[in-house]
Amino acid sequence: MDENYDLLFNFIKGIIPIRDTEAWEIAKAFRPLKINKGQLLLRENEISDDYVYLQKGLMRTFLYDLEGNEITTEIFTENNIVFEITSFFNRVRSDANIQAITDCSGFRLSYEELNRLFHNKPDFRDFGRAILVKCFIASNKRNYAMINQTAEQRYQHLLTSRPEILKYAPLKYIASYLGVTDSTLSRIRKKTQ
Repeated sequence: MDENYDLLFNFIKGIIPIRDTEAWEIAKAFRPLKINKGQLLLRENEISDDYVYLQKGLMRTFLYDLEGNEITTEIFTENNIVFEITSFFNRVRSDANIQAITDCSGFRLSYEELNRLFHNKPDFRDFGRAILVKCFIASNKRNYAMINQTAEQRYQHLLTSRPEILKYAPLKYIASYLGVTDSTLSRIRKKTQ
């Protein structure tokens, strides 16, 4: 497993202005994590205890609809934080699952470790706040796009902003994430090629 903390250090420095020594102390509080393709980081009805920096790979959040179909609500790419916000912070059972789409590696903090850093490192509080704002903005943009953009527009945006998803994620996950059927996604892809 890659235990090189350089990317995590650079990620922290890219989120907030912080001294190198502080960024290294925060980075070193994280523990290496490896998740195999298909493995769940979180199962529904569990309480989330993982705050993960995804260094390599793709992960997704999904729920089951009323008919038992998997609905992908988020796809996480490399160099991002992965966690289920509601369960993690409210200490309640999760409605969602988080699964590795590919083999993944990164670093994790537990809820307890994250809170210790929040209390002991003011810079980490700023980092955490910046991550939450980033998550909130991304969620809002996705919600708005589901309302005021066509499926084709959503696909084009994904193609230009996060092409690695289209390269490595199964089409059924992408279709679900875009809010379309597999056959609709196939038609959109043929049109845009």
